[in-house]
Amino acid sequence: MHRRSSLKAACLALCFSGLEFSVLADESGIPPRLTGESVESLPEETSSVISDFCSGVYSGTESWCSGLMESPTLSGDCCGYKPTLEDHGIIYQGYLTQFYQGVAAGGDEQRFSYGGKADNFLTLQGEKLGLWQGLIVSMHAETRFSEDANRDAVGLAPVNANMLWPALDNTTALSGFTITQAFSEEWAVSIGKFNTLDLFNTIYPQNGRGVDGFMNVSTLFPLSAARPLNLSVNGVGINKLKEGKVQGMLSVVDAQNSSTTVGITDLFDQGAVVIGYWRVFTDFYSLPGSHGILGEYSTRNYTSLSPADFYFLPPVGLVTAQTSDTWSLSYFGEQKLWVDCCDPKRNLGLFTSWGISDGNPNPVRWAGNVSLQAQGMNSCRPNDSMGVAYFYTGLSNDVQNLVNPLVPLQDVQGGELYYNMAVTPWLNVTPDLQIIQPSVVGRDTAIVVGMRGKLTF
Repeated sequence: MHRRSSLKAACLALCFSGLEFSVLADESGIPPRLTGESVESLPEETSSVISDFCSGVYSGTESWCSGLMESPTLSGDCCGYKPTLEDHGIIYQGYLTQFYQGVAAGGDEQRFSYGGKADNFLTLQGEKLGLWQGLIVSMHAETRFSEDANRDAVGLAPVNANMLWPALDNTTALSGFTITQAFSEEWAVSIGKFNTLDLFNTIYPQNGRGVDGFMNVSTLFPLSAARPLNLSVNGVGINKLKEGKVQGMLSVVDAQNSSTTVGITDLFDQGAVVIGYWRVFTDFYSLPGSHGILGEYSTRNYTSLSPADFYFLPPVGLVTAQTSDTWSLSYFGEQKLWVDCCDPKRNLGLFTSWGISDGNPNPVRWAGNVSLQAQGMNSCRPNDSMGVAYFYTGLSNDVQNLVNPLVPLQDVQGGELYYNMAVTPWLNVTPDLQIIQPSVVGRDTAIVVGMRGKLTF
């Protein structure tokens, strides 16, 4: 009993500290798989414990000790605890993403900033936990720390999407908490707090939440769709699935942002947002693709952007009128251009999205982007990915007429290029370059350079 307890304690310390058995490492620094022969040179007590470990408790399983450089996560299988928990319906995945990004030329302010995000995902599967079939509880906790370059680059084109969540300052929050009940392989109902970036990543995983693929928000989706929605919202939705992929959804969510609050006591006090989405899957020349339509309608009261609705009353000051709703309509298209017949993970894909809105109170009248993303183009590096994109954000006439007397505005456009290097299966390093025409007329084009590092635990 004492030996087994010592083993568990040692394994847990190893899994969560990231240390390796240096005494067992070869010249390359990679620890070999533990066997009875490899532990003969260790002290008798240590050798005995590790021998038991290799021959008994974890016989036939992959562990962190079997090769750090080949493990999909930094913690491996946590000495067998992770697969055991997964077998019982408890799935955890953690990420630490760090950014060093700044404006090399142009923009609002030329400086570089360091910051990061810790993302913790926990999924509970009801049936494996002894409850009922089809029940899934999902949670996403985020910790944002230090600074970012979003305020230093240009307005209306945030250069680091992931650092917008859960707030613009350092904080820890539960940005997602949903309870889903699947009634069949095609239909499910979800209720709770939705992280909108996670939802988008569920539908289009190639875009990567800003931690794997592109970083600029305008490259991920059209900004015309951003006004009705918030970063994290409470609500309920019906989901239609097809072969495990989201085909459609109809949701009603709160019009208020609840990224750092529970948001239950004042639910729908400021209105509701109705979201409808549907897509059609295609098989063009035996290559997969899809075409989707997203519609949003919000009943919330917003400040009007029309210059005619701004007036000055001497006793009161500046008074603005309110408009009672807003809407947007977006198109999303994706198409694989090449897929390796021997390894589907190696592919080249086209993605594009375009949106239009009412233009008031939405400051973006229309927006669009188009991108190419490649995975494993070099057969020697199948886990590397790269992408190039162009985006355009057209401002509404109302917002330009309102602001132009003070600050002349223009449409925003730009491009982004990245290369995601899989140093190990659990470590990705990504250089990123963005070139953006600012919204302020006369301001120099912003050249934004960044480096991103992502650890998977």
